[in-house]
Amino acid sequence: MRYQTLLVLCGSLLLSACAARAPLGACDSVSCRPEPDNRQMVIWWQTDMRPGAADFTRVSVL
Repeated sequence: MRYQTLLVLCGSLLLSACAARAPLGACDSVSCRPEPDNRQMVIWWQTDMRPGAADFTRVSVL
């Protein structure tokens, strides 16, 4: 029983070391960008036109 507990603990520590440390909103990759769908449109802002830290805005489409 003690061996299994130690094994689970070591496995958890190994997996947590591989986990991403950055928050989800901090992704700089193009693959992290939201895609438009039939309910929302995504507007991408140029650097000098951004209303804040976000480089995109989601707008509902009716």
